[in-house]
Amino acid sequence: EISWGTQRRTMLRCIISLSLALGAAGYTLRPSAGLTQRKDARADTRKDARAEDTRMGPFDFLAFGQAAASHILLKDSGRARFIKSQIESGEIKFEEAARSFSTCPSASKGGDLGAFARGAMVGPFDEWAYDPDTKVGELSIVNTQFGTHIVKLNKKA
Repeated sequence: EISWGTQRRTMLRCIISLSLALGAAGYTLRPSAGLTQRKDARADTRKDARAEDTRMGPFDFLAFGQAAASHILLKDSGRARFIKSQIESGEIKFEEAARSFSTCPSASKGGDLGAFARGAMVGPFDEWAYDPDTKVGELSIVNTQFGTHIVKLNKKA
């Protein structure tokens, strides 16, 4: 009889192997977006639609109990409020603003931080992400020791 721990390790090895093979073939495996083929840097409206899709994807079990968020990290809170208002008015998309203004390495991914467990982020950010009153898709401003974040919750835990 095979123990549950052995079965779990085997399943994780298979998932990791599959993810590596898909990555080498030009695909990305993301919670809530499922399996997507990577393309060049040109904007694709279908890609933007997938980024806004809050339906569960076939691989969401990998991030069970975790929140997912995107952010734009800035030094100045006044600038953060201004950029947030531009996003809310539709003058600029969140992902474009992240690429243009964020000082975080996640800027290259449109600010996407992916899924994370409770306690994995700095205190105020973690509290915001796991606050029951925070709604998916809602923009907020969170201040941490790293600066001011314009944050968007992509998935609730």
